[in-house]
This record gives sequence, structure tokens and C-alpha cells, in this order.
Amino acid sequence: MSGGDNTHYALPGVDQLAPDLKRIIDEALFGMIWTRPGLELSYRCVATVAALMALGELNLLRRHVERSLNVGLTPHQVVEIFIQSTFYVGVPAVETALRLTKEIFEDRGIAYQPISEYDTNRHSDELHALGQEMHRRHMGDTPSSGYDDTSPEADLERIVDEYHWGAIHSRSTLDDKSRAIISLASLTIMGVYDAQMRRRIRGAVGIGLSPVEVMEVFIHLSMYGGYVNTRTAMRIARSVFIELGIS
Repeated sequence: MSGGDNTHYALPGVDQLAPDLKRIIDEALFGMIWTRPGLELSYRCVATVAALMALGELNLLRRHVERSLNVGLTPHQVVEIFIQSTFYVGVPAVETALRLTKEIFEDRGIAYQPISEYDTNRHSDELHALGQEMHRRHMGDTPSSGYDDTSPEADLERIVDEYHWGAIHSRSTLDDKSRAIISLASLTIMGVYDAQMRRRIRGAVGIGLSPVEVMEVFIHLSMYGGYVNTRTAMRIARSVFIELGIS
């Protein structure tokens, strides 16, 4: 993953102050977790980049953007991870990640040409309908929110449906499994364990992630967001699998 860059093996501060920890990280994270067979390497990169952006860890994010490119993610796929994350982590975090990624592309001499898929001529009602379609595709049928159509909550739901689901989820650069992994990674890192996590897990299975892949996403995040978060997410996932009869 380092692409021959030996600086990727260094952890400034950790190397000098805690060499035993460096060894533990190398063995546990890169030796055992990254090499597990249950999740493709490219999906591990997607989960890691999404998690580090949610954490705001820019130094490690830089390394993992570079590693993602080294193992075969395209520049457009890397950028799409950030676009997909916008409604989870917020615009400031995404803008910071994109600036950092632009520097990496320039350092590598990558002549990046953005892909424009957003149709500005589409009526908002059409975008809303598309968003509802994508929502059902990724999450299945969902119960009514119960909000009055004129309430602030309904206004927010409309924005999310139009832009998170309609404008972003319909983009072609990432596959459905990658988008589901970004959602799971973001919620796990942020410690979101309510009904939203359960629905995301059910949705991830619905679009093609196997129970093993879902569990591997959480295991992969254990040394980025903490094993307590991972254990909680895995318990929720196991209960969802039992409900679905696929445990």
C-alpha cells in the first residue's frame, strides 16, 4: 500500500516515544486486520478514508488517500468518497479533505478532470422522486416520519431526500457497496447506535453486502474509532442478521 514510500512505515512520535506501540500497531492493524479475507482491500480503503475524515485526522487521511491510489482506487473514486460523506460529516470536513486531496493529486502529477453528473435543469420534484427511489433501494421501505408537511422536520427531510439521496446516491462513480460502507463507517466512528444504524445495516445487506463483509467493516474500524464502538456496532449487526434470518 505504501507504493515504495518508506515514510508510510513511520509514525512520528510513536516511533520515538512508544516503539512497543508501533510494533503492536504494525502487527494488529496492518498484520492481522488489513489482511483478513472477508473484505476486499479496496473496500477497506474506502472505509478507512471515510473514517479518518469523520475523525478529522488529516495526517493519517493524507497517507490513506495516497495508499488508496496505490492499491487501485481512481482519483474520481477517492473524491467521490468525500462527496458521499457530505451529509454525515458536514461541509467543512469535506472541503478540508478535498483541499488535502487536491495537493496529493498535484504532487503526483495527476491531471484530474472533475466529473459533472448533477443536472441543474432537473425540477426539484423530480430530484425528490429520485431521492425517494434511491432511499428505498438502499434502505428498503421506511415508515412515515409522522411530521406535518409544513414542519421544519419535514423541510429537512425534503432536503436530505433531494440532495443526499437524489443528487449524491445516484452518482455513478462508486458502487452501492462502497456507498453503504461509507455510511457504516461514518456512523460507527461518530458513535451513532440508534435506529439509524440498524436501518443502515439492513440496507447494506439489501444492496449486496454479506454479513461477513458488514462485520469486517466494523472489525476494520476497531483501531481507528476504538474497539468499544466496534463491539457495539457488531452487537447491533448480529441482532439485525437474526431478524433477517441470515445469522
